[in-house]
Parts: sequence; structure tokens; C-alpha cells
Amino acid sequence: MKPEHPSSWDPHSDQPFKLDRSQKPRFKADNLNEYLRTALTAIGSIPAVAWHYACSQKHSPPPPTDFIGLGISPDHGDHNEVADLTEELGVQKLLLRVPSWHVSELDYYLDFAARFKGRDLLINILQSRQSVLDPSHWLDAVDQIITAFYPLTKTFQIGNAVNRSKWGCHHTGEYLELLKGLSDLRKSRPDLVLGGSSVIDFEPLATLRTLSNGHRYQLDACTCALYVNRRGSPYARQYGLFDLERKIRLIRAMTE
Repeated sequence: MKPEHPSSWDPHSDQPFKLDRSQKPRFKADNLNEYLRTALTAIGSIPAVAWHYACSQKHSPPPPTDFIGLGISPDHGDHNEVADLTEELGVQKLLLRVPSWHVSELDYYLDFAARFKGRDLLINILQSRQSVLDPSHWLDAVDQIITAFYPLTKTFQIGNAVNRSKWGCHHTGEYLELLKGLSDLRKSRPDLVLGGSSVIDFEPLATLRTLSNGHRYQLDACTCALYVNRRGSPYARQYGLFDLERKIRLIRAMTE
């Protein structure tokens, strides 16, 4: 049976509804403090990031089967048909989003994911405002989701679109709090692969803040949702400089 989403969820776009402007606390003390921390992080990191960016070498493009992935969802269409179409496409890398608020209904997602055995599966664990307000429940949900899917995959992305308030985090610092305790997840799972940062669109300052800070946690990969379709061609440039390739190079430089 399909789990119910909260009233704040838009089933047509598979994301929360936009928040009213009054619900976006941009100028509260916590947010202003986080903006200052982000600015200081940028000032301190720019020389190293610029050096790594300038020294980065171009690599030969990987085969499409190693580079292109597909997001799948159990909420739309017949599950068998989705599996058949995925098989027809021949895609090997799949992403499945699992909401933390559905932690008591994981069988729905497990049954769907089991249809794609043999694929490289990435589980994206979604957060909400409740995750920020109750971090212990959030960590428990993350642990349960990882435990449930561990027979199918070892790869998980922590959070999604963390720089958008409608997804629960009012500023980047709140996402950093969600990452606390991740090291405990590895104690019994040494081969666990965790991706994070989870910034949507090209916002390099937000990405840098999630990667360079005083928090103690280990991420194995930097995840970022770069939607080239919103600006047309991937060769189109933001800030007059960054096309898709340069965006990826810059984010990689931040990780180094």
C-alpha cells in the first residue's frame, strides 16, 4: 500500500510545496550568523580552491553506462512496468529517494527496489523540518533505512536540496547538525559509502560551507543536483564563467 505523504508534499512534482515568503527566516539571528560563517569560510578557502581548480586536469569522458544514471520512484506507474522500462534502457546506476518520515513503511520501498537487483543503487534519504527539530529521531530513521537497504546497496546520500527551506533546513548550519552522529553508523558497517553536501543548483558558497567547517564527520562523496535543463544547454554559463564542466571542476576542487 502506498504510504501517505504530509499535506506539505506536492505529489505532482515529488517535493514539498513552496513556502510562503513569511516562512523563510532569512534575516533571523541564526541565519545571519550562518551567512557570516559562510563568508569567512569562503575567504579562508578561496586560495586553496582556486589552486586546485587551476591545477585540475581534464579527464577522458567515461562510457555513458558509467556516467548516466536514472532516478526511479515507486509512487508513479506500475512497478513492473518501471522495472521493464529500466531494463530496456540498459541503465545501470539508479537513485531511489526514501523519505525519513516513511521509516515505519520501508517495505513499500524495499519491494520496489528489489526489482532492480544487479544495478548500482543509491538511496537518497530525505529530510524534513521535523528532522531538524528532532535530530535523535532523524539519526534513528537514517540508521533504520540503512539497515533495511544494506542487503541491496552500501551507498547512501544523506539529505536532499539542503539549501532550500521547504526541504526543512533553514540554513546550511542546520544540515551540518543532521550530519552529526554519522560516524557511529560506520562502526558495524566498515564498507558503508555516504554521500553528502546535497546542495541543489549551482550555489558554490553553500557547497563549500557543507564541505569545509569545524564539524567532525566523514563523507565519501560530494553530491550535488545541477539542473542544466533550467538554463538550457549544459554549455550555458552562470556568472559568465561556469558551464556544466566547470561547475563540476569547481566542486571537485572544493573537495580537495
